[in-house]
Amino acid sequence: MDMNSLQFLIIFSEFLYKQSVNFDNVMTQVEILDTSQCEDHCCLQDHINWADAYVVVYSVCDRTTFEVARKLLETVSHSKGARRAPAILLGNKRDLERGRQVAVDDGHETSLQFRCQFYEVSAAENYVGVSLAFQSLMREARAAQQLRTLPVRRKTGPALSKMIGMVFGRGDKADRKKRPSLSI
Repeated sequence: MDMNSLQFLIIFSEFLYKQSVNFDNVMTQVEILDTSQCEDHCCLQDHINWADAYVVVYSVCDRTTFEVARKLLETVSHSKGARRAPAILLGNKRDLERGRQVAVDDGHETSLQFRCQFYEVSAAENYVGVSLAFQSLMREARAAQQLRTLPVRRKTGPALSKMIGMVFGRGDKADRKKRPSLSI
């Protein structure tokens, strides 16, 4: 995949949206797959494997959507395992406080449990909160993508470590006590 191409999975009609965005002065091709109508677990699993990052949306006015969001985060977490991918838990309809069924603390706790970002927004009031959440996720996804391209460092064996220690004076414990040290 191109270093300037990120794929996001929005778990909220299965539609694929493609958009080029100039983000942090880099033109990036973003593909967003909306899977809210994906009822088949296998279908969802394919989409989870496809994406570089995840946006899981729930309504703060509907506890059921929050529970579904938790299950989806759990599925993503189990699917990705140690290769944890960037994700956002996004509570929508923050402007409808009178109908709130999901407390802000519930969202925070869930985001801590699944080690993902958390935002509460009102898409109806303005796009700024949603935009900031996506920008944050794009930065995290780009950083994770760049980390995956770095070469893997190998550990040095005990013989090499011992030899390096002897060269720099760590061979004899009695000798170590006599040598001055400097801490900065």
